[in-house]
Amino acid sequence: MSSYDIYVFVLCLIVFVMLAGLSTAMIAHIYKLTKKLISVGAEDEKITNEYRKSFTKSKIWDVFDKAVSIVLVVVMCCVFAFSVYMHATEDKNPNGIPSLKVVKSPSMSYAHEDNEYLFKNGIEDRLQTFDIILTHHIPDEYELELYDIVLYDTDDKTVVHRIVDIEEPNSIHPDCRYFVLQGDANKYPDKIPVYYSQMRGIYRGERVPFVGSFVMFMQSPAGWMCILLIIIGTIAAPVMEKKINEQKRIRLIKIGVIGAPESDSESSNTESN
Repeated sequence: MSSYDIYVFVLCLIVFVMLAGLSTAMIAHIYKLTKKLISVGAEDEKITNEYRKSFTKSKIWDVFDKAVSIVLVVVMCCVFAFSVYMHATEDKNPNGIPSLKVVKSPSMSYAHEDNEYLFKNGIEDRLQTFDIILTHHIPDEYELELYDIVLYDTDDKTVVHRIVDIEEPNSIHPDCRYFVLQGDANKYPDKIPVYYSQMRGIYRGERVPFVGSFVMFMQSPAGWMCILLIIIGTIAAPVMEKKINEQKRIRLIKIGVIGAPESDSESSNTESN
């Protein structure tokens, strides 16, 4: 991780701790306030109506509600796992298996008016920022052709550009080809020719538009913190609901809406005798 990444992570961690502490304090306050209102009878009419409505509430709806919650949690976990996988394979095509990449630059988003080769050859396969593209294992060096879109490494980053010129082996570089690459939206080619050894994959047209922005957020420390907050909320909400329902049950027994459990009745009779 770079110093900037560490700074962002620490900052997000501080924000997460503050939000978690604030949320915990708010949940505790709400619970105490609700418990007090129930115990003094301020909520008697409301909890009585809720109790009576519970008999007519459809069990199918209850099951549906729980199923939706489970599906949302599963989807969130899958998206998070997917984003982690993409981050881990961002700069490589492991064992030749196709990989997904996020387009992080607008350099392929439109055809610059000076790039006549795009118009003469009817080339229309543009890539927008935050598209997710499927990249395949790079083919043999001599199978690459003009106008192929490839990924290559330079300056600790991966670039997605189009081959606009190929310089065959000559007296200057007798053992390899030189590839000149350029973004469709750029007026000039990339400054330094690219070796085949720098290439990491080739794009063949499969993409999903704009989803990459969400994936990149999920890969960031802020995305991880959001996942943790969702998990904490998913755990805390049922616990709080169970405690409040228990307070409601005790109050309903006290005001005679529902009967006391047999164990409570037996203990009361024993005390009276």
